[in-house]
Amino acid sequence: MFGLFESRERRLKDKREIRYFYSKYGAEAPSVLRDRADDPSLSSRDRSHWARLARKARRQKSDWLADSGPD
Repeated sequence: MFGLFESRERRLKDKREIRYFYSKYGAEAPSVLRDRADDPSLSSRDRSHWARLARKARRQKSDWLADSGPD
């Protein structure tokens, strides 16, 4: 729902990053992103970024995994 308020540029950039994480980590991508969001060594801004990606990756997990299958 909040995607309606995001700029097109941010949506595309997030989609590109999430695609990369799913291609690298598969079904574990949301967990990897959540781990980054919880990393205290990162700045608050960076943790917010990773948390946003983790939420999107978790919500869209079935879509990403279905798209990554053989063509």
